[in-house]
Amino acid sequence: MENQYRKTFSDLMVNKKLVYVHGFMSSGATHTAKILQEYMPQCTVIAPDLPIHPEEAMELLRKIQTDERPDIIIGTSMGGMYTEMLYGTDRICVNPAFQMGSTISESNMLGKQIYQSPRKDGVQEVIVTKALQKEYKEITERCFASVTPEEQERVYGLFGDADPIVHTFDLFHQHYPQAIYFHGEHRLIEKAIFHYIMPVIRWIDDKQEGRERKIVFIDWETLRDSYGKPKSS
Repeated sequence: MENQYRKTFSDLMVNKKLVYVHGFMSSGATHTAKILQEYMPQCTVIAPDLPIHPEEAMELLRKIQTDERPDIIIGTSMGGMYTEMLYGTDRICVNPAFQMGSTISESNMLGKQIYQSPRKDGVQEVIVTKALQKEYKEITERCFASVTPEEQERVYGLFGDADPIVHTFDLFHQHYPQAIYFHGEHRLIEKAIFHYIMPVIRWIDDKQEGRERKIVFIDWETLRDSYGKPKSS
């Protein structure tokens, strides 16, 4: 039975496809992909389990991009790094880990690691070696290789202002002007998805459909009291 109190965006991404690219040690079964599908019931959300080796992951993502022709690609953390390189599609990079080589060691990700959500192949743990870390360092060196004015219009970057793991806002903003901070940490919670990811998806969907929404301008005088201080509302 459908939850009538569950917020959905039934008019968003209708009959379109969205690819969600998960982060390091996660899977396509992550809660973020599930929330996106619940929010947009008329959109097909594709969330693959990525191979642990970055070259194989990029090969899979490029095949999905070619075969499925998604309207939007969203990637978080490591997935945000991959997403930047999927040129030709509208994309949202959330807390993108463009320095995965150093992030692995700084976050104590070497050695035996357990996946945070179940994978379809049944594998739930992996050994992260120095050799694998080197693979990630090498692939991140290819980021921003094909940035053009057209790509700059396609890509949005969202960065948690309390992210303790990834700090790549300045690096991203050197290449893409559409970058903002949001109130949140590294891992996305539903509140952040609702308030920050969904509006950007709506902007992209509107742009793709040529829709213009009404804008309400609020005068500064209505927002402050007689002492010049912000009103509680």
